[in-house]
Parts: sequence; C-alpha cells; structure tokens
Amino acid sequence: MTQEEKIKIPNDSILKEFKEHLDLEINERILFTAPFGAGKSTFIDDFKNAYSVEYRFIRLYPVNYAVSANEDIFELIKFDILYELMAHHNTEINLVKEDFDFWLRMSMFMQNKADLMPLFLHIISLHETIGKPVAKFIEVVKPLVKDFKAYTKEIKVEESEDVFTFLESIQSQKGNTYEMDATSQFIYDLVCRLKGDILPDQKDKRRMNKTVLVIDDLDRLDPDHIFRLFNIFSAHTHSISGENKFGFDKVIFVCDIENIRKIYAHKYGQGVDFSGYMDKFYSVKPFEFDNFKYLQGKIKEIIELSKFKSLSSQEIVKENSVVYLLSAVLKILSKNRVINLRSLLKSRYFSLSIGEIRTIKNNIHIRERDIPLFIVFQVVSEMLGGWSHLEKALSSIGNDSHTPSYFNTNQVFVDKYMISQYNYEVDFLKEGIFKILVAEYITDEGREVKERVTKLNNIDLDVYYQLDYDEISSFNKPSIKKRDGGDTIDKYISYDLLLIKAFKKLQEYGFIPKN
Repeated sequence: MTQEEKIKIPNDSILKEFKEHLDLEINERILFTAPFGAGKSTFIDDFKNAYSVEYRFIRLYPVNYAVSANEDIFELIKFDILYELMAHHNTEINLVKEDFDFWLRMSMFMQNKADLMPLFLHIISLHETIGKPVAKFIEVVKPLVKDFKAYTKEIKVEESEDVFTFLESIQSQKGNTYEMDATSQFIYDLVCRLKGDILPDQKDKRRMNKTVLVIDDLDRLDPDHIFRLFNIFSAHTHSISGENKFGFDKVIFVCDIENIRKIYAHKYGQGVDFSGYMDKFYSVKPFEFDNFKYLQGKIKEIIELSKFKSLSSQEIVKENSVVYLLSAVLKILSKNRVINLRSLLKSRYFSLSIGEIRTIKNNIHIRERDIPLFIVFQVVSEMLGGWSHLEKALSSIGNDSHTPSYFNTNQVFVDKYMISQYNYEVDFLKEGIFKILVAEYITDEGREVKERVTKLNNIDLDVYYQLDYDEISSFNKPSIKKRDGGDTIDKYISYDLLLIKAFKKLQEYGFIPKN
C-alpha cells in the first residue's frame, strides 16, 4: 500500500460545498481553482463517484492538445469527447446502427474502401496526439460492425455522394467555431441522451441527469499554450445564449487561477485587466478548493509514516523536538501554498546529516544533532527537491507577507496556521528558531544555569532564555520582548518570517549551502 493510499484527506464537507456550487441553475461555467498538486483531480474523481446518480462527467486533458494547431484542436476535442462517451457511457447512450447516420457510413467506407485508407490512418494517428488507445475505441464499436455491413447494402449512390460531400465539408470548415457538422450534431445528440429521460412531472422538461464537461490539468500546460487553449474552449460557448456547443449543462475549468494570474501579468503586462479576461470562464465566482484545514490534521500522520536515516543508513529516532517542529514548519509552508499534498506524500525515507560538528562565529562549536530546525530543513528540502527549492519557497513567504516587522498584533500566529497551543508545536518552533539566532552570541559565563538575554538589534527583539554552561543544546524556555521594554509578545511573533531568518543564519554558519 502506498503512502497516498494510507493517508486519505477527508473532504466530505468540501464535496457538499462544491455540490451546492454546482447545483446553482445559473452556474453553467465553473472555474475550479487550487494550487498545483493540491489534489484537484482526485477531488473531481471523488465528487464524480459521490454524485454519480445526478451528474455525468466527461473529462478532457488539454495538455495533449498543446502541440497542435488551433484548427486541429477543434477536431481533436470532438474526437476526445466522442471517445469518452463511447468508452465510459456506452451502456447509457445505447448506440444502435440508426444513430450513426453519416458518421457510421463514413466509418464503414474507411474500413472497406482502399482510397479512403489515408483518412482512416489519419484518425488512427490521432490517438498519439490525444493519448487515447485506438484498440479501446475499436473495441467499443466492434459489436456494431455486423450491422454496418448489412446497413451499407442499403446505401444508395446519392447517399455515397453525400458522404463524400460531408468529408469535403469537414476539410473546408476545419476549425470553424460556428460549424455544426454531422459529427458535432452526433456528439450533441449523444450528450443529450446521456441526460436521461424527460421527467413527466416537470413542466420545464428538465432531464434527470446533468452532463458536465471537465477541462482538467490546465495548469500543467506550457505558459505559451494556456491562453490559446482557454480561447479555443471559450469558442464552444455561444456568445448570446451562453449554451455549450455540444449541449453540456456545465463546463468546469480546473486550474490554479493565482498561477495563471501571474502568467497573464508576465505575458501581457501588470496593467492589463485579468478579471475582464477570466470572468467569461465562470458564471458566478471561482470555486476555491482549499483543503488546508483538512491537510493540517494529517501532517502528523504523514510524519509518523516517514523514516529518518543517517547518511550511514542507520535509522534515527524521531525526537519530539523534531516531530513537532516539522509539523509546524509544514503547516506554514502548506498554508502559504509553497508545499503541496503531492510533495508531502512523495517520499517516506529521508537521509539526514546529524553527525558533524560545525564551528561558527566566536569559535563556537555546534553539533548538527543539537539543531532540530536544521534536521527539519533537511527533510523539507528533500520533499521539495533540494536546498534551492526550499530557499525559494521560504523567500516567497517573505515576498507575499504584508507584515512590516517580526511581530504582528493584528493576528495571533497559532490562529493563522491552525497550530494548537496545546500540542507543543509553537513552543518547539519558537525554541528551534531562536536557538539558531542566539547561537553566535553565546559565551562561557561560568558553570551555572541562569537566565540570559540576547538583544537581536536587527529584528528589534530581546530573547530571554536559560542555558546550562555554554552548551547550545541546553537552550530552553525562551521568551520574547520588544526592544522598547514592553510585555512579552510570543503569540504575536511572525514565526513564518523568522523562519526565513533562521534559514539564512544556518547558511551563514555553513550548515546549509548558499546558492
């Protein structure tokens, strides 16, 4: 069993919330947004399974279209929708030979006429472009072949001419946003059939099922293709009626709107109106998929399933100081959208350096194992893919923060990050950060335990703590005051910003490589 299978993030309340959003009659276009790797696709799968009685989903993955020309994409979308209908809803749409009309006759000619083989081979080639196995497609159609052969005997000469006219019309109108050829009409009819029978007791002729077209993984696209594909999909919405070309009741665009906002600003300039462009992709407002409050309840479980090993492959016992500190750091990073569920679950084994002794300023010697935050940073850097990625992640917290100093009386830190005051996370976080910040100021003041104070002028804070002799490993019970001599401000400290400061100090001390 994989780590993903062991750890299931509960999302019952989000499912209900999205159901209410989707049920709105006027909500025909939905922008479903969350950071990359937050579990958007998994959530859509869960929703589809939970509400399969009411909704019928057809999913497209436009990452497969990015290399194609615009006019080809219009054709690929039709092929993809048709494939999904036949592969996943064949029983419900209950195809019979009469349903195929021109489309079936075209398929029959391709199978029996040598001069149409190039066209057949072209359709075969489409599977490489959109990632669909042709064998599966043929398997769905195969039971009807016997009927096709009988049906072709009834085809008259003029009907054959109609087929060739139809084929020529496809070539001449390829990529036309207003076309409604036989294939498009065929898809429209199948989508309509998927909605189920008209309920006899409803005067407005509403169907039993709602059909939903999901455009997934838009944030996987290269920036140069994102807006091109957005524009192509928007062309499938009638400019006046707002109806979808193929008759889908709902269309869901799945992406990270914040990431797309940044790409838009970079591509078109900061002053260009992003909202005016994006509002045509949603009817009401974007639905923000935020599973942070559910994820933070699982972080400790993720840590418990992980194993720490030394560079010599010996297993390291996870001390409470590391476990609670790691939990707090991961909550800060996930809240700030710089680490996601995928990164958290990517690895279970972490190789850590804990044996070296480092010499820092004032000839002070520190063992790696005595700095829990250094151990935590090693774990998180492996989750993110290296020290440079961790540094970038931490820097983004500082860039996005509007806090002018290292304390903020407008919001309690533990409330912002849902860190419990009763599970020691905030205590170990405070101790871990300030242990690093005061390390270079430690001097031998005699063999006794007493309260000391270090004035950190560069961040306008005074740190009061106890220390046994001059051993940094005995650093404990820190309390923090403002430099003006005010009361302790522990609960208002911006530990997220101080986390960046501690990282920089460890770089300065030589624990962490500089980029």
